[in-house]
Amino acid sequence: MQGIEPKIHSNLTKRVEYYRFLLQKTDHPELHSNDAIAKASELCERYEEYLNNKKKLEKSIKEYREYHTRLRKLLTIKIRDLRKKMRAIDDQ
Repeated sequence: MQGIEPKIHSNLTKRVEYYRFLLQKTDHPELHSNDAIAKASELCERYEEYLNNKKKLEKSIKEYREYHTRLRKLLTIKIRDLRKKMRAIDDQ
């Protein structure tokens, strides 16, 4: 799974800010109804959502690994105990 590079996102947001700056400087009428600026705003929201989901996924993976490790250790102990009991039965 590939993630979104923060550098790529920040480069685009800086470009949008520069575009907005140029519109303001030229006093362009397109400033208030600009589709690119609205889409950039939505992109930022999506990026924040991505970061939240990424954090949740990382937490979930960590919890899974911890649970997996605990279960593996528990099974190792249980299997070892059963083998000892089976050897004891075979030795009788």
